[in-house]
Amino acid sequence: MIELLTGTRLATHQLAQMLGIPERQVEDHLEHVVKSVAHDKTRCFILEPSRCQDCEFVFRDRRRLTRPGRCPHCHSEDIAAPRYGIDPVE
Repeated sequence: MIELLTGTRLATHQLAQMLGIPERQVEDHLEHVVKSVAHDKTRCFILEPSRCQDCEFVFRDRRRLTRPGRCPHCHSEDIAAPRYGIDPVE
């Protein structure tokens, strides 16, 4: 999974499709990826936050890796999935 995330941004559904595992399993594995990358000073885990498709609200302060269920501003459930990646530290 670390190799798939290096140098790109992918959502959980894309990773699940590439790895042939359920999305929930990808979310569980992502927690371990975050911890592994945190110990590596040459790489940085990137989380592009979820965004409401209706009002464009961005979930910047969200710590969870999963997609939110509802927008706190407009209460829409049309939320774009967060995307994850790993970049080298410069």
